[in-house]
Amino acid sequence: MTTPVVVYGAGGMGREVAETVLARSEADGSLELIGFVDDDPDAVGTQIHGIPVVGDGTWVREHPGVPVVLGIGHPRIRHQVVHKVLGMGGEWQTVIHPSVKVAPSAKVGTGAVIFAGCVLSSDATVGAYSYVNYNAVVCHDAVVSDFACIMALVALSGNVQVGEGTFVGMGATTRQGVRIGKWSIVGASACVVRDIPDYCVAMGVPAVPSRRYQGREEMPSY
Repeated sequence: MTTPVVVYGAGGMGREVAETVLARSEADGSLELIGFVDDDPDAVGTQIHGIPVVGDGTWVREHPGVPVVLGIGHPRIRHQVVHKVLGMGGEWQTVIHPSVKVAPSAKVGTGAVIFAGCVLSSDATVGAYSYVNYNAVVCHDAVVSDFACIMALVALSGNVQVGEGTFVGMGATTRQGVRIGKWSIVGASACVVRDIPDYCVAMGVPAVPSRRYQGREEMPSY
């Protein structure tokens, strides 16, 4: 049975997510991408790589039987959009690229998107509304919490804990067992060898906090 879906967000992340949906569709026919929804009024009615932008977020309320795939990069905005869609009675679709290696004991939450080339190892957990980008590795017993964003080529060692809404930049690596706090940002190519607190930007080798803030709504752009 084929499920029609839309991708919420027609920017760069949305296009990558759309490619993941199309790969899943080609592999097993389980999904059919019928369009994007986007809150930019200038985007509505256009096409992106031949895929129409069918409406803004209210389209979800008018089409309650069509699940939504999350195509927005920034965790804070993802959080807002997820609750907006749920408040309209919409539902979220999980998408895993057919090339992903998922251990039988690994768990993937509702609305997560796992991109091409990733590995989810023994007892790894990827939370709801999170994404794991191209060729990232989530090793044994590691936990990626809800709304977290793991960018391409990240390597999370065993037993690592990534907090809710945290963004881990491209190519970052970790020591086994470290905890990265919620709604934080780890810079690209950083190496996390000790725990990172909540609500901060951490950069470098080894990664250390360079900026702190008070809560999710103050989380900066990358």
